[in-house]
Amino acid sequence: MRSDLIAQVVQELEAPGTVVLSGRSGSGRSHIIRAVAGALRESGQPVLACSAAEPEASTLVSDADRARVVLVDDAERAPAELLGVLVERARAGGRILCAAASEQPAEESHRTPEWARLLAPDGPDASATRYVRLEPLTPPETLQIAVEVTTAPIDAGVLAALHAMSWGRPAWLIDLIHLAAQGAVIATPWPRLSLTHLSESGVATLEHADALARSALTPDEIAGAITLAQLEPRTLYGHEDLIGGPAVASLVANGVLIPTPRDTTLYGVPELLASGMRLRAAPDAVASAERRAARTLMLQESLGVPLSEREAHFCTTVADDEAGRRRPDRSRAALFERASLDALGFGAGAECRDLLVRGAGSGAALHPLDRSRAATVMHGALAGLRSLHSVSRDDVPTPALRIAASALASQLSAESPIPQRARSSAFAGADDQEPLERDAEFVFARWNTTEPIGSDLDDIRRIAATHPFPEVALLAGQLIDVENIKIGRRPGDPATCTERIARVTDIAVSSPPELRDLLASATVTEAMLALYLGDTDGSDVALFSLTESLPATTRHRMWLGHLGAVGQAISSGDMPRALREWELFAARLPRFMPQRLTALISDTGSAILRTATGHADLDGNGEEIVDDFPTQVLAYFSGRIDRIGSRIRRYEHLHGTPIDASRALPIASLARAHVQAANDQNPVALLQCADALTTAGYWAPAAHALREAKRIFMRRRAAGSVNRCEALLGELETAARRVDPWFSLDRLPTSDHVQLTPRESATARLVAEGLSNKEIAVRLRCSVRTVESHIAHARAKLSAGDRGELAALMREVRVPGEERERAAVMRRRLDSRLVDQMR
Repeated sequence: MRSDLIAQVVQELEAPGTVVLSGRSGSGRSHIIRAVAGALRESGQPVLACSAAEPEASTLVSDADRARVVLVDDAERAPAELLGVLVERARAGGRILCAAASEQPAEESHRTPEWARLLAPDGPDASATRYVRLEPLTPPETLQIAVEVTTAPIDAGVLAALHAMSWGRPAWLIDLIHLAAQGAVIATPWPRLSLTHLSESGVATLEHADALARSALTPDEIAGAITLAQLEPRTLYGHEDLIGGPAVASLVANGVLIPTPRDTTLYGVPELLASGMRLRAAPDAVASAERRAARTLMLQESLGVPLSEREAHFCTTVADDEAGRRRPDRSRAALFERASLDALGFGAGAECRDLLVRGAGSGAALHPLDRSRAATVMHGALAGLRSLHSVSRDDVPTPALRIAASALASQLSAESPIPQRARSSAFAGADDQEPLERDAEFVFARWNTTEPIGSDLDDIRRIAATHPFPEVALLAGQLIDVENIKIGRRPGDPATCTERIARVTDIAVSSPPELRDLLASATVTEAMLALYLGDTDGSDVALFSLTESLPATTRHRMWLGHLGAVGQAISSGDMPRALREWELFAARLPRFMPQRLTALISDTGSAILRTATGHADLDGNGEEIVDDFPTQVLAYFSGRIDRIGSRIRRYEHLHGTPIDASRALPIASLARAHVQAANDQNPVALLQCADALTTAGYWAPAAHALREAKRIFMRRRAAGSVNRCEALLGELETAARRVDPWFSLDRLPTSDHVQLTPRESATARLVAEGLSNKEIAVRLRCSVRTVESHIAHARAKLSAGDRGELAALMREVRVPGEERERAAVMRRRLDSRLVDQMR
């Protein structure tokens, strides 16, 4: 962890003088000190490492010889005597590293002169003090620590919560990882901790906060800290407006209200500290502090400036007094309506109901269409459809509202066991639809069936190009794209994923609120397209930017984070991790999505499940062969290319429609080239495939290609090429771990791929029957030299030591579909079904 920083400190210590390593509490100063000491010792340099808090530190430093590098931790606690010794050592040309907490200034006035002399040495030959600051952890560094600390992968939602709550401090992060293992970390809707027994957590930071609350803070200050931990960071005077100036001053002085990691002008209370104080909090004091803060925050809403989602959630969940609950307030009502719709959009019916009941006294209400959505979430699709059909034409006076009603009706009809004739209208009196509404209804109808679009393709293209509502045009184009990727084709639009997502973002910025479900579906569709395309051109960043333009941004980012983790796990060949992330992704998706999209998600999830659990029947040994595109691709990523060689060529011929190979998805083209190179036992082609796969970020297939090339070179006793493959595997693992620290070559399954050509298979079978080369030549109508070549190739592919061993291997394959492994040390697999197909 932080190897670059450690190398920087070691380099600074090559010159005489003092180096100051500064960082906030929990920033990992002690870890860096230990790592630097280890690096210096490895290089043969003598080291003295001690803590300034140790009583004997002054003696240890003064007794150390001048060649020894002195590393002093907790330097902010150094007594005057130790500081004086360090000053003298620096003047004599010694090398010193002092690690100090940046938020803890010297408390005793007598230290000031010594500190000044150490940090600003006098004399013409004195070396200037150098400073190295410990910056807050970045998300990749957080992930790296999680990999080092835990034994099992942490899901993307919890990992994001850990990063947010750790405030970029490694020590806090490690505490939080231990709490996550106990089930105490809640990732949604906001990162927080759920602690029932503080004494059982065994976390020092929580115990420190508990002790601080017990000895240094008043009940009102504790209540203020717990309140502020639920809100966004703000300036100190902003906090004073929420909980009062004296409480803010005390929390700052006691290190509870601290600067944020990236902006020191903003302050907040970390959840870890607030959780440690909760058991000391007086419920009445907390309730009073929360009500005061909520009333202050509502002033922002009254000015027409929306609160953040987190603070809106806070204001809607804080219990107001009786008079406040029954007083009409339009800004408060609008806040409850907004929070209710966010909950509805993600199927949180109980939360929506509670918010509406709480906000009713302020005048909160739902539009008739949203009441239908609420009925759907709370009581099912039939209840929602019944509510929708009671909506009058006057309730949906604008085209946007009528399009929203049509989309909802189409989806609910598809989810409901009702006759087809009942699906013709979105609401009563819809016979006078305009052409743009009929076109929209047509697109929604095609989205809510899983049948191929077939002859409707031209109409869908026309709507995608001409519809005046960009949301409808977008979904029409995506409908064609989804049909293509399901069978391994590129979308017709040549734009990159980033460019496509930018167009969706542009639409989202000006989209009317009533079409939020259409935008949510379009966003999920773009994310699925990016997953299938294997985009590595910043689509994840673009999608996160897109969510800024959507209602319920935080909820959208939860499913999006899990989907990104799915793609990462698949690229690394880790199907069990991909399955865990996929289940969380599917559970956190928006509620109102068309049937074709939910079917794509369901089919992809089933393919991941089959691959992760080993239930995919890829070679026909079971009752049903699974030959869909997702399953075959996932089998490829999991290293099972020995099972898909005869089938991967069918990707561009699914549904009986041959396509130009240039239209194939990148992964299909790369996989075909890889399988062909493995079939041909061509190590040069395998190295080329590995290079292309590495460039695409497909780590596991690249590793499989390199391993296969290495095996071939080993059989040929090409030591130099074997060493080159080893070096390339090491470089690949290093590159992969920068992107996915969970990746490990050791965790990848071995993939021993063998496939004989038809002539090699026929020749080998005749060898097994005991025929001579001359007899085989007569039978196959070829020359003896050709027979010898076929036998040599077959022996190389099957690692057969001689003709007799080749015959024994071929005799093991007796029944089509039956696979047997060689006994003893050679573990090559030969799929007899493939051999039979080559006859």
